[in-house]
Amino acid sequence: MLRGSLLPLLALVSIIAPSSAFAADPPLKGAVIVVDPGHGGQGYSKSYTGGTRGVHSKMTEGELNLKVGLELAKILQDQGATVHLTRVGDHRLSPEGSSNSDELHARIDFFEHHECHFFLSVHHNAGAASATGHTALYKHNAADDTLYEAIARGVNEALDGAVPGPKRALIKGSYHILRETPIPGTIAESGFMTNRDFDDLSTRPEYPKKEAAAIAKGAVKYWTTHQAALVALREKLAKDRAAKPRDPKTYTAIALNPAHKERMKALLDTVAPGGKYEAAKAGEYVEAFRKVIATDPKALFTVKAESTGERIKLTGEADQKLHNQLIDMLVAMKLYGIVNEVRVPKAK
Repeated sequence: MLRGSLLPLLALVSIIAPSSAFAADPPLKGAVIVVDPGHGGQGYSKSYTGGTRGVHSKMTEGELNLKVGLELAKILQDQGATVHLTRVGDHRLSPEGSSNSDELHARIDFFEHHECHFFLSVHHNAGAASATGHTALYKHNAADDTLYEAIARGVNEALDGAVPGPKRALIKGSYHILRETPIPGTIAESGFMTNRDFDDLSTRPEYPKKEAAAIAKGAVKYWTTHQAALVALREKLAKDRAAKPRDPKTYTAIALNPAHKERMKALLDTVAPGGKYEAAKAGEYVEAFRKVIATDPKALFTVKAESTGERIKLTGEADQKLHNQLIDMLVAMKLYGIVNEVRVPKAK
């Protein structure tokens, strides 16, 4: 009698609270995505970084790209994707002193190393003071535009309303990180930092998440529409790379290059053993660097470091090679808040 009376109740419970086995999968389940906050290291580097600055705030494009990129990575992960970031701090991806192409190709190192289905490169634009709006770029040298144009279109449409100004036409162009890899992806140019209104808007705490949510919306639509083709392409490219594997020591991305990481570990173990680094001790690290690396009596190295909170101000003079090695050491320490006023004489 009691058992029979429970049957209708149990049936009702099963309708109201269905088994988790029937719960919908997150929309980006299975997707492997690399988020690339463009540029980085504009505040300290004396070699290529690219990027613009806020016309009023003077915030570097690399800083804004990073704020949006970090928010974007969180949203994509929450939607079920496996996400890799090219950087999580304000620094270059390749060694200090390396070329424009090395810095750009470091992004491709990440795309291919992580065998992503697609990538999202976060950028912001520069132009006339009145220029406004947003666009997205895609590769110009694909045999079939379908997967390449679609990601740019999806992101650009999703940015409409999140970024002030008009939805500008897509740009199909010869840009290194699009041109040099068959992996689909787009460069989002989400607003003009040279526009005073956008610059002011982009410095508000809530803005990066809003822009990131729009880019993520475009990514979800892209994955949902093209998942089968993206999975097939990823498998094909993985087989191609396996047939002709690349030596990781050829990576220009310092985070992925084992030879660079070994050199930095050896240097840090000598200069600052213990593995914990503080901006307040930057002066000590520079002096230790001088004793260990700048040992040639003919070498020029008069660099001093002064710390103010998390910022490190470098002054003095140094030969190009020593300057580059010092910057690489500080970046390896994750001391990215560098104000670099070191004078580097031109090579004779």
